[in-house]
Amino acid sequence: MAVVIHTVGELWHSAGGFEVSFALAPDRATGQYLGVFGLGAGLAETLGPSLLISLCITWGRPGWYVVGTLFTVTGLAAPVAVRWSQRHQNARPPYLEAAAAA
Repeated sequence: MAVVIHTVGELWHSAGGFEVSFALAPDRATGQYLGVFGLGAGLAETLGPSLLISLCITWGRPGWYVVGTLFTVTGLAAPVAVRWSQRHQNARPPYLEAAAAA
């Protein structure tokens, strides 16, 4: 059951991440947005193991609680950040749209 939950969560995360990285990017800057998205994944792969070792192995059970709290907070903050970005993207003044198209 844990493997199924983990797999569904990972697929959901991947689909959501790529959708956000494409949907929020202006047409002229899709590559730049995807580059930053990839940079975030690279940083997670670089810093994640040392963070998990520091917290979970060194601190033991309290470290797992900290990691769980970090995952929960970032998971709850992501939809809020996307909605905020969508509101501000749709609220751009026309003169900025014209300047961006030029």
